[in-house]
Amino acid sequence: MNIAQVIVSSLITAAELGIIAIGLTMTFSILRFANFSHASMAVIGAYIAYSFNVKLGWPLLLAFAVAMLVMGCFGIVVDRIIFRVMRHAGDLTPMIASLGLSLAIQYSVQAIWGPQFLRYKYELVPGMSLFGARITGPQLGIIGTVMTAMICFHLLLTRTRIGKAMRATATNPELAQACSIDTEHVIRVVWFVGTAFAAVGGMFVAWDTQLDPYFGFNLIIPVFCVVLIGGVGSIYGAILGALIIGFAANFGINLNWGPVLSLFDLTSAGSNFSLPVAYKPGIAYMAVIVLLLLRPSGLTKRELI
Repeated sequence: MNIAQVIVSSLITAAELGIIAIGLTMTFSILRFANFSHASMAVIGAYIAYSFNVKLGWPLLLAFAVAMLVMGCFGIVVDRIIFRVMRHAGDLTPMIASLGLSLAIQYSVQAIWGPQFLRYKYELVPGMSLFGARITGPQLGIIGTVMTAMICFHLLLTRTRIGKAMRATATNPELAQACSIDTEHVIRVVWFVGTAFAAVGGMFVAWDTQLDPYFGFNLIIPVFCVVLIGGVGSIYGAILGALIIGFAANFGINLNWGPVLSLFDLTSAGSNFSLPVAYKPGIAYMAVIVLLLLRPSGLTKRELI
């Protein structure tokens, strides 16, 4: 097993999951419901970027930037049309609505762009060697961009008025309203930033692999695992959970499980056994079970920061 390569792969996975999970945990922290359509927002953002990049011929980075802004506005529209009317209906009604929205987005994407696999158009360059691991330009861009986005988001939460208003609304929305904070404006900002982050994550997953109308369902399980491990509603917890899931999934499929299985007479001594790549979501579930047994509330406190 190439340890350096596994570490690089784990960081890439953590970056992609982390930026999507931040948007999901923001939504829960402010609106108090599990948004199952969040991963589908990542899918449609990736396909909008594809249209700008391939259909219109825009440079890939420009396509990414415009698609992120479009999806941020789309998130606000979705809240105005669907979730605003359910604001005081408890947490179950908007959760079911988000599941229906997720299905609607998935089949709409398939109807518009087709079921085939697609790829972005950009110049392919050979990967480089980094401490014995191979890493491509897109992968370096993913890690660097996600780190920059998280630093900027930290500064937004801690150094700006809207960031402080977001933290106050997440802690106690009634008290925030009593202190003359426009909570509806805060919710609009949360939807814009959260959906834009989901789109960025979806675009990065598609950039690193390929476009697939169903990859949202492959994302939703590990993203929710990230949020549960880190602590629902915690931004830093989402980052920590993404690192845990990223390393657990990549080490889990690269380890030789033969010696462990031989202890239970499931394989012969000295045999090699590795898990297929398709077992990554299962490894994420196991990580959630183990960590939540030890700390049911997650690893961090349920607050934005």
